[in-house]
Amino acid sequence: MFKSALKNNFLASIITLMSGTVIAQALPILLSPWLSRIYTPENFATLALILPVISIGALISTLRLDVAIVIPKENDEGLQLMISAFIINISVTVFTLLIVAILVLFGFSETIFPKLNPYLLWTVPLGIFSIGGYQILNFWSTRCKTYRNNAVSKIVQSSVTLLFSITIGYLIIGPEGLVIGFVLGYLCGSFVLLYRLRGIISKTTITSFNSVLFKRVINKYRNFALVNTPHAILDIVVDQGIIYLMKVYFTEKVLGGFAFAYRYIRAPLSIITSSIYQVFYEQASKHESENKDIRPLMFKIQKNLFIIGILPFIILFIFTPQIFAFIFSEDYRQAGEIARYLLPWIFMNYLVSPISAITLIFNKQKQALMITVIDFAARVIALLVGGIFFDYIFSFVLISIFCTIILIFATLWYYKIAKPGVHKSY
Repeated sequence: MFKSALKNNFLASIITLMSGTVIAQALPILLSPWLSRIYTPENFATLALILPVISIGALISTLRLDVAIVIPKENDEGLQLMISAFIINISVTVFTLLIVAILVLFGFSETIFPKLNPYLLWTVPLGIFSIGGYQILNFWSTRCKTYRNNAVSKIVQSSVTLLFSITIGYLIIGPEGLVIGFVLGYLCGSFVLLYRLRGIISKTTITSFNSVLFKRVINKYRNFALVNTPHAILDIVVDQGIIYLMKVYFTEKVLGGFAFAYRYIRAPLSIITSSIYQVFYEQASKHESENKDIRPLMFKIQKNLFIIGILPFIILFIFTPQIFAFIFSEDYRQAGEIARYLLPWIFMNYLVSPISAITLIFNKQKQALMITVIDFAARVIALLVGGIFFDYIFSFVLISIFCTIILIFATLWYYKIAKPGVHKSY
């Protein structure tokens, strides 16, 4: 009876989150042919260059304490983690605002970002505040199991991003609409979460701040700040910042094609994986605190994902260039070719990412960081080899092979550390 109820609650939570994520991700996918006719691959390359700056800043602005919010058994600890994350977020935002002001007002921005409109740099501190705040509230909502709030915020975030991207794209020729739309989407998503959580937050945050408990939780979850933050930053460098290395060897059209392909192939997958990850993280944390075996849940998730995904991935692998050319225009056929070579790795990532929270639950963040370092080194080597031979396809094939092997190793390791009797050291 208990197992049945747990199973139903787990599935219901995933469906609730996916309902919002499906709409949120379906909107940009459905409107992507429109966007691809407003913006060029070079515009998407510019977006890909500025996103790592905003994303890394947003990570530093919470020191990953937002991710830790789900773990504590006691609500007081979770609450202090949320307050701590917001204090750091606001501090980093103000600091970044001062840096941007110096860069723009004294003309240094043109030296660092020669092809970027200097006024776009003002979106960086706003983006850091918006994404950081969104993540904090998102994980607090996950802890409270108010998954409907998460779903609604995703829809608003996606809708606002598209609305401003399309509107500004018609008014201003260039990448400005893509960047501004991205930032405003997260800002509005944060406001929606704050409004929908106002009952829970207003009754607790104002009266519950405790400086002693504040210091205690910071020390207790220090690995999130000291280990997981560098890990998450490296993840962004690996996923998004690697494009700076591509820029050395390949044309902007290749950069834009890679950024576009990576974005629109992974977008449909995140409909499934992000929702499962969020619910798995909360449920697996509870399982671990009750000394239950998490591995059957991990295996069932991966088995079902494989059954659902294998046929669509095979079809995409065969026809992706033609699909991209037909849907997005002939200018994006090259992006489709790039996507084809990345698909084996993306498929493996689709299978593994939903259960990757296991390293947070069992406090294996240092080991997880080493895997990311190896992954980063593998991608750099792949790009260098392709660059030496002036063959971008060779680079992407090597990336796909190297990263797939690393993910297989990571999967085996996840199951090993999830064995019963292994306890987290929080």
